Amino acid sequence: MTQPMKPPEIISTERLTLRKPRMDDAAAVFASWAKYPEVTRFLTWRPHQDITQTESLMKKSIDGWDGDTNFRYLLEIKESGQLAGMIELRMEPSEMSFGYTGARDQWGKGYMTEAARAAIEWAFQQPNIQRVYATTDVENVPSQRVLEKAGMQREGLLLKESIHPNISDEPRDCYLYAIVK
Repeated sequence: MTQPMKPPEIISTERLTLRKPRMDDAAAVFASWAKYPEVTRFLTWRPHQDITQTESLMKKSIDGWDGDTNFRYLLEIKESGQLAGMIELRMEPSEMSFGYTGARDQWGKGYMTEAARAAIEWAFQQPNIQRVYATTDVENVPSQRVLEKAGMQREGLLLKESIHPNISDEPRDCYLYAIVK
């Protein structure tokens, strides 16, 4: 089976431009979500203490585009140019998974659902991609709602699936959500 096509550097939706990160995005990413414990609560990394950590994240995000598997997008609001969050597409031979985080002041506006739908739509345009999935902590109800509104179904419970260091150093249970072609 061949590797899926590399995603485009820009995906456009009604209200968003999903785009490849740039180094000059670091300040906005830090200010909008990377430094907040309440935003990073269910992520696999701790809140950034200073902008150098966010600069490192931007470099890693940009460098990921040189490979074939991990592609991070920033969600830029077309109307204002502000960032609404980040989504990472992880490519596999016949599947794509994704994870995301949203800017604190943009929560509840539907941007993450819009980005998830766009990612799913792009994936299903690829001939090899048959399934798109994501996981979320069992306590992360807002994220569960994003995935459900994006058309995904809860497939099951993954016991001790992921470490979310902002909650515990022990692996935590997560729900698996997916949608198939």
